[in-house]
Amino acid sequence: MGNQSYGLNIFLFSFTRFITELGSGVYKFALALYIADVTGSSAAFATVLGFSYLPGVLINIFAGAYIDRHNKKTIMVVTELLSGALVLLFLLFFLQFPTNLWLFVGYAFVISTIQAFTYLALQASIPELVDEERVGSMNSIYQAISAILNVAGPLVGAVAYGLVGMEMILLIDGLSFIGAGIMQMFLRFRKTEVVQETTQSYTETIKEVFQYIREQVVIKYLFLIFLLLNFIFPPLMYVGLLHIAYRVEKVSMEQFSFIQSSWFIGIIIGAAIVSMKKVSKYVENKIFLLIQVQGILLMTWIFPIFVPETSNASWIITGVFVGILLVSAIFNSMGNIPIFTFVQLNTPEHLRASMFGVVGTFTGVAVPFGIWLYGILLEAVHWTYLVFASGAIIFVIALIAHLNKQVSQYFKKKEEQVVATDKSA
Repeated sequence: MGNQSYGLNIFLFSFTRFITELGSGVYKFALALYIADVTGSSAAFATVLGFSYLPGVLINIFAGAYIDRHNKKTIMVVTELLSGALVLLFLLFFLQFPTNLWLFVGYAFVISTIQAFTYLALQASIPELVDEERVGSMNSIYQAISAILNVAGPLVGAVAYGLVGMEMILLIDGLSFIGAGIMQMFLRFRKTEVVQETTQSYTETIKEVFQYIREQVVIKYLFLIFLLLNFIFPPLMYVGLLHIAYRVEKVSMEQFSFIQSSWFIGIIIGAAIVSMKKVSKYVENKIFLLIQVQGILLMTWIFPIFVPETSNASWIITGVFVGILLVSAIFNSMGNIPIFTFVQLNTPEHLRASMFGVVGTFTGVAVPFGIWLYGILLEAVHWTYLVFASGAIIFVIALIAHLNKQVSQYFKKKEEQVVATDKSA
């Protein structure tokens, strides 16, 4: 495969992710507005949202093992087409039963199950769509698209809900999935996928993944730290930040929106920086240092206790939070993308989707459990202790990983290989 094929793959991958995730983001936000209008209940939307997360916990680990045994491109295409057909079928039922909450619950569970297969197949396929040097760039593009749509999705969703209504949003969402499935037929893999026959049961395959994680010291630490970051950061972003800035420090809703937006802007900037070839090679060996920096930046969240109570205190708090979250998100993006790239390139192809399935399952448990735990702790202890302790835990664990002899030797060897390659180029 030449540069032209890689370029086509990058375009198809990026465009299909953009249209499907935009459609899903618009639908999700419009759904929140629709359920609020119909039921007036936050619990109703939480119920639907909760069922959309369940597949990540229940089937990811087995979906990964299934994908490793079958043609990934076929799975990507079929699941996108199935998702589109399901959305259009749901639209027909929605027209007949527009206020049936359980219809939304069932749809959320089934579409999330299908998309779990799509996501794992995509993650496992990236190293086969481009050469090794472009894998990091593909992950950067994916991260940037997700961050952009986290901002754009609610905005477009609010406008679309008011202008065209849920019916048209569902129609466009369904067609976007079908369009993505058709376009993905033109993806070209670096080598023809050979589906290997295996006598291993799914349970044995999953055991092999855990055995591989235990044996690979670097991947073991990356796995543990990735889980830790997902246990701490999403709860603090969803629950902690609202508690600290809005409830305690009394910033306005407008100011709070600035604070939240700065995180996604930082993710986009970080993804753009790490997509550069020289930067990508440099940070690949500095993953644990980047995570230590994130721990330190998280500890600086306690700064409001040092801000004097004046008429413009809320704007000072807003400005400092914007700066901290912007920089934190840049480092978060520069740390997460190399983690994904490292795992993709260093996991055997026959275990790659299973690896991401295992990660997805544990992350699916860590995030909601973290949100629940932080919600309780924020009521029980002063928020400054919780934030500072969280940052300290991240810093210490990343430091232990960084100082581990096997880890340092591995990255030193990797750095020497990069230097040797640059000299010979």
